[in-house]
Order: sequence, then structure tokens, then C-alpha cells
Amino acid sequence: MIERKERKPYWRHTKVQMAASLVPFFMVLIVFPLYAKGLNSNKFLGFPLGYFLLGHGLIIIALFTIASFVNRQDAVDHWHGAHEDN
Repeated sequence: MIERKERKPYWRHTKVQMAASLVPFFMVLIVFPLYAKGLNSNKFLGFPLGYFLLGHGLIIIALFTIASFVNRQDAVDHWHGAHEDN
């Protein structure tokens, strides 16, 4: 259980971690489609390259973003004494 005096810094660090994870992902989510049409003239495995990158690239980036957030949040939890004991 986290101590009362540690709650505000803990949630502040958690919010910063969430923003640091979501902002780059949303930027990629906005930028990828802008270049997809230009990339569609090339083919990769029989698919238009822009379509392929959007379909697979966003999933890979989302998984990487989630994994890095979980890893960094675990460090924040340990720092503030809010980690789960196994």
C-alpha cells in the first residue's frame, strides 16, 4: 500500500509516463497515413507498401509502446513503493 504522502507524486509520475507513451504513438498514428498514399505505388508481399506499413506497423508500434509503458511504470511503482509483492 502506498503511503498517503506519496500518492500525489506517484500519480504525477504515472500521468507523465502515460503522456510520454501516448503522444509519440498518436503522432505516428497521424503521420503514417499522410505518407501511405505515396508509398502505395510500391508493392511488398503483393500488398501496397503504404497499406502494409499501416496495417502491420501500427500494431508493432502499439505493442512496443505498451511494453515500454509497462516497463517504465513498473519502475515508477518500485520507486514509490507501490509495486505488487509476489
